Amino acid sequence: MLTVALVATVVVAAAALMLRLRMLVRVTVDRRPGHVLALGFAAWFLAVPLEIESFAVGVDRWAGWALAWPLLHVIACAGGFFTQTFFWLATADPLQRTKVASLVRRSAVIGVSALAVGLILFATMPRDVDFLRGPAGRMVTPGPVHPVAALSYVVIVSYFAYTIASFTSASWRWAAKADLPWLRRGLRLHTIGCVFGLLFCVHVVGYQLAEAFGITPPWVQLQAEGALVAVSLVTAFVGVTAPAWGPRIEAFARATRHYRHRRRLYPLWRLLTGATVTLDPPRSEWHDRLRLRPGQQHALVYRRVIELWDGLLALHPTMSGETGLDGPDLAGDIDWWLGIARAARSRPLDDVLAAYQGQP
Repeated sequence: MLTVALVATVVVAAAALMLRLRMLVRVTVDRRPGHVLALGFAAWFLAVPLEIESFAVGVDRWAGWALAWPLLHVIACAGGFFTQTFFWLATADPLQRTKVASLVRRSAVIGVSALAVGLILFATMPRDVDFLRGPAGRMVTPGPVHPVAALSYVVIVSYFAYTIASFTSASWRWAAKADLPWLRRGLRLHTIGCVFGLLFCVHVVGYQLAEAFGITPPWVQLQAEGALVAVSLVTAFVGVTAPAWGPRIEAFARATRHYRHRRRLYPLWRLLTGATVTLDPPRSEWHDRLRLRPGQQHALVYRRVIELWDGLLALHPTMSGETGLDGPDLAGDIDWWLGIARAARSRPLDDVLAAYQGQP
């Protein structure tokens, strides 16, 4: 189930994010952050299949040795480096370009060194059970591992954790400064996903060190790390794409609320607008019910409120209040009229209007 959620989320996020990046790169003067983030996202996208056990086993079987292990770790470290660089470029002041360039170079040197050391250690025993996937590997069957194999994990995963920690901190700081609500929410979700990524790194290092010292944990490494990876990637990708889909969901929810209010006001509107001329009135209740386009709902409920006030003033010219035509608060108007509509269900309309005379 987690694998299905992981793959589905990454595919959807890939389409959404690449569309947003395409627009970002076209309209932004400094295109480097968009290009770097696209590279980072491509690396994460390539790493996902290698986290799926059946796919990794197939790669190892095709190669005749544990090819999936170096591929996964090189691609994942590249994704971490590019994402780290994106956050540095996107959050740094334009006057700090020299500092950012220095940070990028330092991270690149550390990353290349860590990968070189880890891959050299891996090359000494490429068929070791600690690197194999499937039932024969230590990911599925816990047991003692060679210290050299454990050290290769520790070296590479430590750099991976370093990249995650750096953009976790940057994401949290950026969220605190973000003006757009969905950008702020998305960055916080992304930060939560990064925290799960850090927990994944801690688990890998701790598990490997325990097995290297002859301590076999009572749980399977693959199950724990698969869950952490799935939660981390799903949460992070949802957060990254939140500025794209969040405002649309919010607008749809607002349109749904306006539609519901307009429909609740329909019976009262029928009673009050007989003496007034309305603009493009619904021909029937079903016609009013089937006006479903989300982009029209605000205008339609606004028009309904105005027509209710016009009808009320045509029937009762002395009726007054601080809402409606005397005030700009549409939400206050809607609440006021909804109260009248609810009361009119059980009492004559004239009695209800008399009770509301002069009330905002």
